[in-house]
Amino acid sequence: MQVLNSHKAVKLSVERNTIRSAVRERILALKGIEALEYLDQDFRQEIEQRERDAESNGAVGGLMAFVNTGVWDVLTRQEVFVIVARPKVEMLYTQEHLVHIVDQKGQVIGEYLPEGKREEVETRDNAYLLSEDFVLYGDVDIVGEPYFLIPPMPFPPLDDMPEIKRLVSASISTVSDDYIRDRLGYGNTKCWTHLVGYDL
Repeated sequence: MQVLNSHKAVKLSVERNTIRSAVRERILALKGIEALEYLDQDFRQEIEQRERDAESNGAVGGLMAFVNTGVWDVLTRQEVFVIVARPKVEMLYTQEHLVHIVDQKGQVIGEYLPEGKREEVETRDNAYLLSEDFVLYGDVDIVGEPYFLIPPMPFPPLDDMPEIKRLVSASISTVSDDYIRDRLGYGNTKCWTHLVGYDL
């Protein structure tokens, strides 16, 4: 039985490394991607701790709570990696909403506006633009304390890989972003980072 288990573990390890190589090759071939690093236990724990700290500090200078469900979703996956991309590289264009303000009932009170959505919002009654790309909705009957919510995101570059299951990605806090860029040698650049996870 132990020999069988050992054989199965070796097979899984080979399969995992083969998939990692294919993922690495595909992502690094994309224009503007500087680096890809799979998270070991230490790296994963460092990001978890920074995301917990960021959530406990809150958003808008601590005035409002926020929860990054995207990061916690990614960190439940078997395989997690981070990418470093050059400024202005767009590979997450299918994502409609990167940040929401929601109430305790889950109603969207405000949200980030991706390019092209602002015109649609400007025609809506009781919609107030806070900036070029963020809107508040004045017609929502707010229940409880509002908070920022950063949801999970798709990751189109790996969508068609059949070996990968439960693919998800996430935007991370600026604290984690700084840490990752420093750790991977991009601390003095304007590059951005993104977290991706999947199961085998």
